[in-house]
Amino acid sequence: MMSANITLAIAIWLIAAFATGSLLGLFVRSRQMAKSKRRILELETEMVNNHAEILRLHKSHSEQSNQGGKVPVISLSKSDTAGASGRAMAQGLLSI
Repeated sequence: MMSANITLAIAIWLIAAFATGSLLGLFVRSRQMAKSKRRILELETEMVNNHAEILRLHKSHSEQSNQGGKVPVISLSKSDTAGASGRAMAQGLLSI
């Protein structure tokens, strides 16, 4: 009878230790997950802000470079004068 009480006490103690360890592990892991999620959110916010700043700088740079003058447009239509100047450049008769 005595050995049954000792065996039962050991079993209860093991179950309690297992439950306590499981709850402690769950608590520690949930804190780690919350911390990592918070860090990921901070990094994502920082990346979005950095991308927004890059886009803003690119926009201001493109506006400044477009204010200086017109963009040259090259005609792609086939005409005799364009062909003649192209052939002359190819032959080395016309220099830039």
